[in-house]
Amino acid sequence: MNATSESNFIFSNFAKLFSGLALVQVINFIFSLILPKYISATSFAEFGIFISIIYIFIEIINAKLDIAVMLGNSKAQAENIVNTAIGIAIILSGLLLLIALLFFFFVPKIFLIIPFITLLYGIHQPIITLLNKQEQYQQINLFRAIQVSTTAFATLALAYLKIPHALIIGFSIGLFISTWYTLRFIKFDIHFEQIKATLKQFDQFPKYGTWSSLLNNVSRNSVPLIMSPFFAPQLIGYYTYATRLLNAPTGMYSNALGQVYFKIATHTDTKIVKSTTIKICITTFFIGFVPTILFLLFGQDIFLHLFGTEWQTAGKVAQHLILWYFAGVIVSPISSILDIKYKLKFEFIYNLIVCIARILAIVIGGILQQFYLSIFLFSIVGIMSNVYLLFYIHTQLLKDDSN
Repeated sequence: MNATSESNFIFSNFAKLFSGLALVQVINFIFSLILPKYISATSFAEFGIFISIIYIFIEIINAKLDIAVMLGNSKAQAENIVNTAIGIAIILSGLLLLIALLFFFFVPKIFLIIPFITLLYGIHQPIITLLNKQEQYQQINLFRAIQVSTTAFATLALAYLKIPHALIIGFSIGLFISTWYTLRFIKFDIHFEQIKATLKQFDQFPKYGTWSSLLNNVSRNSVPLIMSPFFAPQLIGYYTYATRLLNAPTGMYSNALGQVYFKIATHTDTKIVKSTTIKICITTFFIGFVPTILFLLFGQDIFLHLFGTEWQTAGKVAQHLILWYFAGVIVSPISSILDIKYKLKFEFIYNLIVCIARILAIVIGGILQQFYLSIFLFSIVGIMSNVYLLFYIHTQLLKDDSN
């Protein structure tokens, strides 16, 4: 298959996956627009801290073997990796539960469900990768639709009834039901020898990938946690809501394109991958350019007209973050090339440096009691790191095909 046909194949599969998510996108966007009418900024702050902890743990719960599923040479091997990844998730979530119980009297009781939520991710993440490998995009779309629709319905119902922790409980309900749906695609066969053999074969993933992902998620998703000692809960709530609204379109686009790219790049020669990578970056740039400029210039006005004066601050936060999101949506879909090329040690060092820089950015603004300075510096670090990663991918990982 030549570069043109391979690229067309990628965009065809992406179209199938993303178009199937169109309804999910609409539901998620409408849900995000309605939420501020029933949920306070303080509640968003609580949810922001909760979800920050979740997003940190879910990247290590499978010891990164959920990524290795795509590298299985046969259906049987891929399914073995899925079972191993789930087995590791069960073990690690059990340890996480024991740790959580030590903090029983020191944290909000709702936070004690974190080990169970993490386990749900540990179950469905490798299964979704398996479905991607098998090109079962309709099932992936249905999984997302179930998750978003049940989360939206449950959260709004709980918020309308003024039940505490509506965001956390609604999120948990949606995740449980959607994860339950994925169980039909795998036959559980978990045993110690299988886990041992798989870990030995893909040892780079737990050795480097796990800690690399942990660093990346600590630096990216722990912003509410790091900010909490410095700023009022309302400000953290505005940040959480701004990122939620920005994630609604960009997250699903990146995930859909990234899943298809990951599958193709795993089984295609480097020359075609390079051509396709360039086309993806250029296409994404032009798709995201106009919305990015609009948010950059009119973010506060957009939030003011949609949600009222109370949420105008969230619009200003979005203005500070939008260029980072723009850079991220370009680089994120192709970043799996690091795993495919087994550049996990580089990825670890890269994420370590980015993590330190991001934490310093937040802390500098916090010490100076400048909320927007924290957001601005954090965004600058994100932009620069994404630009460097894009440069590294094109000049190092794909350089053999420049002739």
